[in-house]
Amino acid sequence: MNLGKEGEKLEFKKTISELKEGVISLASMLNKSGEGTLLFGVKNNGDVVGQQTGEHTTTNIVNEIKNHLKPFINPKVTVEKYDDLSLIKVEVIGMDSPYSAYGRYYKRCDDQDLEMTQNELEYFFNNKNISYTKWEKTITQFGADDVDEDLLIKYIDKANELNRLNYRYKSVEDAMTRLGLMENGKLNNAGYYLFSRSKPLLVKFARYATDERITFIDNRHYQGNIFECIEEAYNYILASINFNAIIVGIERVEKPEIPLEAIREIVVNSFAHMRVNDGDYNEITISPHYLRIYNPGTIALNKDPKEFAKGIIGSKLRNPLIALTLYKNKTIEAFGTGFKRVFDLCNLNDVKYSYTNEGLGFAFTFERNITSLLHQNDRTNDRIKEKLTGSELQIYEHILEKKIINKAEDAAKELNKSIITIQRGIKKLVELGLIERIGSNKTGYWKIK
Repeated sequence: MNLGKEGEKLEFKKTISELKEGVISLASMLNKSGEGTLLFGVKNNGDVVGQQTGEHTTTNIVNEIKNHLKPFINPKVTVEKYDDLSLIKVEVIGMDSPYSAYGRYYKRCDDQDLEMTQNELEYFFNNKNISYTKWEKTITQFGADDVDEDLLIKYIDKANELNRLNYRYKSVEDAMTRLGLMENGKLNNAGYYLFSRSKPLLVKFARYATDERITFIDNRHYQGNIFECIEEAYNYILASINFNAIIVGIERVEKPEIPLEAIREIVVNSFAHMRVNDGDYNEITISPHYLRIYNPGTIALNKDPKEFAKGIIGSKLRNPLIALTLYKNKTIEAFGTGFKRVFDLCNLNDVKYSYTNEGLGFAFTFERNITSLLHQNDRTNDRIKEKLTGSELQIYEHILEKKIINKAEDAAKELNKSIITIQRGIKKLVELGLIERIGSNKTGYWKIK
C-alpha cells in the first residue's frame, strides 16, 4: 500500500529510530502551517512497511516531543492499521510559533526541513510581533460608555504629573482616541482590556497549606481590567507574605521577606506582556516556601530572561500599545529593564528565584523566607509570650510552621502532647484571636488569623 507523497503538513518515517528527525519535522510543519502529521512505518516514497510497537512506545514518543519541542505541545499519538500493518500516527496543532526542536528553529519547504538563518528567524519574530500588534488595534463592539471614566481621569492626571503625557481631559472619547485606544467611537482591544468596566480579565488566587498544593487555605477569583487586576494581585500578595521588624538607624522598619519592588515588577509584567485568549487567565499561587506568578504567553524565542537583563538581546514587546499606556503613568517604570531590577533586588536581599516557560505561559517563582513569625516580628512575639503558657506557645508555633491544623489528634502526636492539652491550647488561642476555625467541625481546620 502506498500513501502518496510527503508535503508541508505530512512527514513519513520508516521507524521510530528516526524519532529525533520526526520531532524536527513536526516543529518545521508547525512553523509553516500551524499543524502537522507524522507517520512511523512508512518509507519516504509512501510505501507502508509497518511499525512494531511495545508497551511504552507511544509514551516515549509523547515524552520526546514534550521535552524537545518548544513551546509546549500536547501531541495526539495513535496506532492505526493499514492492510494488517501497524502505523504510529502523530498529530500536532499549535499557534504559538515559532517552535524549536532541540534548541533550533526550522522551516518547512515542501517536504524538507531547513534550519532558519539568523535573518530568517529575526524576520519571523518581527512579523509575529506585528501580527500581535494588529490584535491590540483590532476594533471591538464597545464604546465610550464601557470605559471606567474615573479610572481614566486618574490615569491622565498621574501621567501629566509625571510629564509623560501633556493632555487636558475633555471627554472619554477624546482621551481614549488621543491615547490610541479608540477609533471612530469604538475601543480597540488594548483600550478595552486596559479601561473597560466590564471586567474582561480573570486572575486566580490560591494559598496552600503545603508546597504540594493540595489543601487550600484560600482560593478565590477576581475579574477586572488590567489596571484593576494589577492592583488586586499586588495587594493579595502583600497581605499574604511576611514582614520582619528591623532597626534602621533609630527607626523600626518592616522589611518584607521578598522585595516589594521585585514583586510588583513581575506582577505588572505578567499583565503587560500576557497573551490574551478566551479562557486564559493569570494566576497567583502562594505556598509556605514559594510565591509563583503565572501569565499566559511565553518568553519570546525561549530566551533566558538574564539575556534581556544583561542587554545581550533586546526586549520584544508582545503588547506594545498596552505597554506604552502603562509606561505613561509609570505602572511600567522603564522599558527593557524590568528583569534586571528584579534580579538585582533579589540578589541584594538573598532571595532565590526561578522562572520557566510552562505550556503556553510563563511562570516566575520567588522562594520565600519562612522564618517563624515569632522571630520576624518582635511586637507579636512580646504579645504572645505575655499571654501563653509553654504548651500553648508550642501549639501556636506548630500552626505557624504547618500553616493549619486539621485535627487535634495529629498535633498531639507531632508535639508529643495529650489530646486534652492540644484542645485546651487551641481553645485559648481562639479566645485570644490568634487562630480561627475555617469550615465545619468534621472537615475544617484551624489557621493563623
